Amino acid sequence: MVSKTQKERIALILYDYPLGASSMIINSIKMFAEKGYRIDIYINYRNFNSSPVDLPDTHILIFNDKKMRILIKCYRYAFGLTGNLLAPVIKRISTDLSMVLFYFDIYRFSKWLRKNLSEKQYTFIIPVEHYSLFCLNCVKEKNRILYFNMELLDWDRQISPVTKNKLVKKILEFREIQKISHTVVPSPLRKNIFSQINAVDRDKIHTLPVASMGPGIEKKSNFFRNRFSIPDSDRIVIYSGNFKQWAKCLEIIQSVRYWPKGYVLVMHTWSEDAIQKPYFHEMKDRAIGLPVYFSWEYIDYTELASALSSADIGLAFYEEINENFSEILFSSNKIAEYLKAGLPLICSDFPSLKAFVERYRIGMALPVEEIVSGIKKIGDQLEYYRRNALDCYEQTYRFELYFDNFFNDIKKNTNKI
Repeated sequence: MVSKTQKERIALILYDYPLGASSMIINSIKMFAEKGYRIDIYINYRNFNSSPVDLPDTHILIFNDKKMRILIKCYRYAFGLTGNLLAPVIKRISTDLSMVLFYFDIYRFSKWLRKNLSEKQYTFIIPVEHYSLFCLNCVKEKNRILYFNMELLDWDRQISPVTKNKLVKKILEFREIQKISHTVVPSPLRKNIFSQINAVDRDKIHTLPVASMGPGIEKKSNFFRNRFSIPDSDRIVIYSGNFKQWAKCLEIIQSVRYWPKGYVLVMHTWSEDAIQKPYFHEMKDRAIGLPVYFSWEYIDYTELASALSSADIGLAFYEEINENFSEILFSSNKIAEYLKAGLPLICSDFPSLKAFVERYRIGMALPVEEIVSGIKKIGDQLEYYRRNALDCYEQTYRFELYFDNFFNDIKKNTNKI
């Protein structure tokens, strides 16, 4: 253990999760720092560069694997064709050997960690997502590991349009989860699901929502209006997130043909990689002749909510692939940022999300095909829904409301912090 006379430290491990992409990660770092901890962030170059963040009381160590990028892509492609077929083999071999054979890039990151990370320095070592958890199989004191589970992997053998080789990842994740004492998920519903999928006692699972910090944005900005010269007479509907099929981006753009006059769509992403993909080119083709604007400049996390406040309505749709998507309440960065920005929601009508939206009267939860009716209803009472969104944020979506309970829960269960 670290001496109480020294500043205690926490290590954050991000192999496959961009640092600035999740408010839950950023805000956790801030709150741990407020509690007096120094944060060391171990991250690979690609994910740091995609959303760089400058945080106080942190030390960022970057693994640069650029020289191996082409080889790794070829390696991943070959494994992607055969991965799930090899699941029975992976069950019989160690995590280290599995990484050497099938995830060579992750193995290289794991080796770098072993050289640079001394586990005894840290009160907690926090892997963010399953790949980072695999990399810590070498850590001997497993009770130091606090796994931030960002994606609910299940045992469904169906090929996922989102997660390649899901069964292989699930085998490795399940194996490592059984060794550790603490996992963090965003909501009580996810806690129940995670416990069932992974045969883990609920007492070992803690909740910390994806939520935003600081006061809501009362005064709207002109960020996107100025960027695209959108007149004040037009109302802006915004999608902010990754450009992916599961987010129904094409369906959103297609619906614009039927929107009321005087509404425009802004499609914003933090990921410049997304605009290199075929899906983005299809999005642009669908938008031809429509009042649709594309934005892909990275906006710092401290400025995102203010930028979003220049819009009037926020969109958050998800494909109902599995519970990782259908139980999205308190797991969605975009919903958290929309509410902080005072944006009413038009979102998927999943039961838990729909009940929440209706309870706080913050928008409309409906199928993506019914966006038009949602726009009309919200547009008729825009200030009413905007006020409700800000009130809902203050009551239920401020990160500060939850962190102390989470912190005390960890303290009670570990006697470490």
